[in-house]
Amino acid sequence: MTREEVVAKMIEYAAIAFEKDASTITEDTNIAEELGVKSFQRVTMSSSIENEFDVMIPVARFGNFKTIGDLADYVMDEM
Repeated sequence: MTREEVVAKMIEYAAIAFEKDASTITEDTNIAEELGVKSFQRVTMSSSIENEFDVMIPVARFGNFKTIGDLADYVMDEM
């Protein structure tokens, strides 16, 4: 899977979890500032990513990812 495909999936999952329009989310979207910090939404997104890519994202670590692109890079490294 290419990085662009991973980013597209991250955007899809972010849109679902944070109830945002996917067209407003890019790889440069700041997760905390532009999407939100509610833990339930982060867990929802994290679970979707873990199920899709078979990687583990510790809940405590999720907050360390500044942007969607940072999260995609982590997933790429773990695959």
